[in-house]
Amino acid sequence: MLSDTISHLVRDNYLIARLRGKRSHLLGRQQLVALSESKSQTEIIGLLAEGPYGPELSKLGGESTTIETERAVRLGYAESVMSLIRASGGDTREFLIQYRRRSDAYAIGGLAVFKAQGRTWEEYLATRQPLALMNEQKLHRLYSLDDLSTIAREAGDRHLVDRVKGFSMTDIEGERASLVRDVINGWGEERFYKYINGKLSGPDRENCLPIAGSEIDIANLTIIVRSKIIGASGIKDHLIPSHWKLNHRAIDQLLAATDAAQALDVAASHEYYSRILSGARQKYEESKSLSFIEVALRRYQLDLSRRVFLGFPYSVGIVLAFLTLKENEARNLAAVLAGVAAGLPADKLRSLLAVQE
Repeated sequence: MLSDTISHLVRDNYLIARLRGKRSHLLGRQQLVALSESKSQTEIIGLLAEGPYGPELSKLGGESTTIETERAVRLGYAESVMSLIRASGGDTREFLIQYRRRSDAYAIGGLAVFKAQGRTWEEYLATRQPLALMNEQKLHRLYSLDDLSTIAREAGDRHLVDRVKGFSMTDIEGERASLVRDVINGWGEERFYKYINGKLSGPDRENCLPIAGSEIDIANLTIIVRSKIIGASGIKDHLIPSHWKLNHRAIDQLLAATDAAQALDVAASHEYYSRILSGARQKYEESKSLSFIEVALRRYQLDLSRRVFLGFPYSVGIVLAFLTLKENEARNLAAVLAGVAAGLPADKLRSLLAVQE
């Protein structure tokens, strides 16, 4: 622990101080609520013009689509991550690269769904993850493939190939498309979790595990519940083998549930996740959507990140905590932009935002 502390003091003291400063400039609850009450995307873009998203948003025209504005927000977030990578070195730089590597899975998941739906390469390109390590040339080559297993083999590894077995490009639509995306995204999150669990030690590992661990636990929960909604078989083959608090016994209880509603009841009674999943069944039955699970996870991770900032100061956990806050901010902004463009009432839009109470 002492050697880890000295290492961070020497190498990352400036970076951590910089992150603490940047944290104070993140959009707060009141600002997000005000944005959700905006009358148009143009009004939102004007309000954000002076902030970190301003450079990308300023490039948009008056008739920009929701996809273009959301893309601008993602590019603003990506630039924040890239600036940290440029300012870091040694183990911290490697940590940030591993964090960025997560985005490859999200790029592959989006690619598979767009391809299966018969969308053009240009349509996919406008929505792809800007942080992905895979370049445009490789993604374009993957887009030319017509078989999901081949895409998984070319873009990932044998673990990803095994996870997508049973899925076909011909039946990826609706909830099944969301399930395929969940499975591929989960593979990416597991790689990051394994890096933290296996490569980090001391306060670095201790502060990062709850954030990364809860991500894979809730990913497995989502895969199970969504599988039950569509009546998919072989659910266990698609799950992330690693776990944090949602152990094998808990997974077996979820798998034994007769339907999605019962699985949500099981999750809501879990000793660790009961607080964030309280009332899960009712929320699903009212909305017929699983988006509340993602929002609940993000709110929980906001709380974890706040605790990291209040705790041991010289840890790469500070970096992950800031990135978690920053990514949540970008997702909230994307939700606001999409909601305002769709004419969603402000109260319904606010339910899609992950903010601290």
